[in-house]
Amino acid sequence: MTKQRQSGFTLIELVIALGIFGIVMTVAYLSLTSITEAKQTLDDTRDVGQVADAVLSRMTRELQLAFAGLPLMPPPDNLGTPYSSKVNLIGEEDSLPNGMPGDRITFLAMEGGQYLPDGGAHSGVVQISYRAERDPDKPSNEESYYLVRQETPYTRPFDKAYQKTMIFPVTRDLVSLQFRYLEKNGDAWTGTWGKDANVNLPRLVHFTLQIRSPRGSIETFSTSVPLRAKP
Repeated sequence: MTKQRQSGFTLIELVIALGIFGIVMTVAYLSLTSITEAKQTLDDTRDVGQVADAVLSRMTRELQLAFAGLPLMPPPDNLGTPYSSKVNLIGEEDSLPNGMPGDRITFLAMEGGQYLPDGGAHSGVVQISYRAERDPDKPSNEESYYLVRQETPYTRPFDKAYQKTMIFPVTRDLVSLQFRYLEKNGDAWTGTWGKDANVNLPRLVHFTLQIRSPRGSIETFSTSVPLRAKP
């Protein structure tokens, strides 16, 4: 009599098959995780990039409307001391509590007014300021800031004009804000403008802002804006 050979897997073959299956699944899982992580990173970078593009475009447009035909309005707490006719833009260096730059800029813009909720707008010349302020919605241990825009119509009397000031956040999760100014005659950049020897408008304004993305990475964006020299 001939013996019939029984078909099936031996224990060793089963162990080998399970090992190969485990390796394949591990590679597939790592590949899927890598793809998911890459997509999330790209989405994160894209989202913060879209915000930065909108902010840079807005600030660029307003700086291009910078007006040198009038002096800046005197500060609201010192209305009796007007600026000279050559003080059309003031740039001040400052630091945030996180140790990063938190500069300020104030300038006049022709027809740069923000639309009001009632459908109107500040027409003519407006005084615009940009600065960084701490985000009150974040815990005190988190160094997060708003980019704040302030707008005041250039009308007299100035005390009445300041009553019409609009202040609103442009974007949150700001990490730093820095401005640099290029003199008209020469190639020297400076971090301040308008209160000392500088006069009228700089030839170029370069500004850099850093924004924290939703996933916590810090992205840097910058651009240079040419300013017109005469009103």
